[in-house]
Amino acid sequence: MTGQDVRELLPLYALGILEPDEASVVERAVAKDAALAAELASYQASAQLLVVPVTPAPDVEARLLASTGAGRFEKLSARIAALYDVTVDKARELLALIERPASWSQEAGGISLVHFNGGAAYAAADCGFIRLDPGAVFPPHKHLGEEASMVLQGQVRDAASGRLLGPGDELLQAEGSEHHLICEGTQPCIFAARAMNGIEVAGAPARPTKPAL
Repeated sequence: MTGQDVRELLPLYALGILEPDEASVVERAVAKDAALAAELASYQASAQLLVVPVTPAPDVEARLLASTGAGRFEKLSARIAALYDVTVDKARELLALIERPASWSQEAGGISLVHFNGGAAYAAADCGFIRLDPGAVFPPHKHLGEEASMVLQGQVRDAASGRLLGPGDELLQAEGSEHHLICEGTQPCIFAARAMNGIEVAGAPARPTKPAL
């Protein structure tokens, strides 16, 4: 390959789009020719101006990490999979919803909800995540079927038993039981819930109408 041929490859090398064998030819040539090396450096400087690095928004980065198994709730992903009867990979996708502001439905009283479909065993259940602002109360309600929940973040007080639950703690409520939940401390509380047949608030059924996924 002539010197002119190598010179024609320099812009492509700077863009990183040469085949490995052609890239090797360029590297050997610039190692021996200071003029070619200077010309390549000029092309590389121009190429850097064409590519502007973009730092992802914090919620986008968090969602990506969560969905690939590197999120802040990864240690609970297997338990989330069991709670909703889904695969661990699917559980990671669900946990990634927590990091996506648009996933949350804002309700009154400092309550936010994310609803989604569970696996085959819990297809008829109400499945989702609940977030309470510090000091917020999930209102008194009656369980129309068994409910299982697990705290992911914060400190949640079960007003019926007085029990204070932290990350990883689970709460199982029998059909017909009643209670309400309080988010204590300064950190928002997030917990996962699976309610068979839904719940009743102030004497009226309260069930989601649209899943997030």
